[in-house]
Amino acid sequence: MPPDVRFPPVLKPAADGILQIRLSQPPPGLSAGQTVEVRVLERIHDGGFVIDAGGNRLTAETEQPLRPGQAMAMRVESLHPRVVLSVLPPPVACVAAEHLRAFRASPDALAQSIAELAGLFGGSRPGWAAPLAGPDRLETLLAALRSVLTDLGRAGEGLSVRDFARALGLLTEHDLKKALERPGEKPLPLPASLKSCLTGILRETAPGGGGVIREWAPALEKALRAVENIQVLNVHLQENEGGLFLQVPLMFEGFTGKADILIRREGKGHGTDSRDGVFRALFALDMDALGDVMAQARFSGNAVACRIDCASGAAASFVAGLLPDLERRLAAAGYRVEDLEVRTDSRVRERMQERIREELHGDGQALSVFA
Repeated sequence: MPPDVRFPPVLKPAADGILQIRLSQPPPGLSAGQTVEVRVLERIHDGGFVIDAGGNRLTAETEQPLRPGQAMAMRVESLHPRVVLSVLPPPVACVAAEHLRAFRASPDALAQSIAELAGLFGGSRPGWAAPLAGPDRLETLLAALRSVLTDLGRAGEGLSVRDFARALGLLTEHDLKKALERPGEKPLPLPASLKSCLTGILRETAPGGGGVIREWAPALEKALRAVENIQVLNVHLQENEGGLFLQVPLMFEGFTGKADILIRREGKGHGTDSRDGVFRALFALDMDALGDVMAQARFSGNAVACRIDCASGAAASFVAGLLPDLERRLAAAGYRVEDLEVRTDSRVRERMQERIREELHGDGQALSVFA
């Protein structure tokens, strides 16, 4: 049942470029080696920005893509012949807390971002022919992004949990680590993922890019942050309570829904097979025709019990008709079905939201940084 999907604690690296400030004389109050808080005030041209550094309004140049309102800690590297500041990486705990707070503020961001990217490429479902223009590497990255979005758009049609996690890029650092652990062997190419494509495109077009790519930049950055938020969330779940959370976009004609999937371990068994312990699985679905559906299952050894709540009687009747086939499939997989139940609950959307909040933002240590 729960697949062996592990998320190594690799967080988003801080921007590592040099911010060069073109001034003949250093502003008052700055000295070499000093740490100063910098805030980007406005963009004046490609690579040129107005910043506030320690209360001083300065003109800055950098090869790093910056956005107005962005704040960062920097160190004064030199004062002559020009002022040079370098970005300081924030503490890992601060980076993690930032990602987790961002997830809490916008828990549906991943599904929304994937739908938005699909729309940018020309339709409500991915798979289309968006014009590709630019260097060969950029064309390759855009083609890879299109392919990944096509896979993610088919997630509801049977893409496995592991394959979906890999297509998102949640396993990128894990795959890279394994590739580097093969001494003497030629590293295998890493599979394209949403995260790797977004990172590559944003890096390839920095600082300004051109035309359509520049217009896409906010959506690309938003999607990258959403992937990283889910990645960091899973690091915390697995380090503290052995959980797994995924958000799957469900793309229908003229409608984009989502499935929130949460798997938690209760038992103390080893490994990740459900027969090694007790697992609870929660599926919160936002469907086109069926509406809101919440399925809660408990796996204990070979035994499984499941309750499905639907928002309408019609949806409950339809799902009830599928239970015999579900039971046969579970039996074929080696499970003994103890209970399968379908209920009608007009407040299922509210209850789904409550359950997700309880599981992810509740009393457990995993997300105490939300406080």
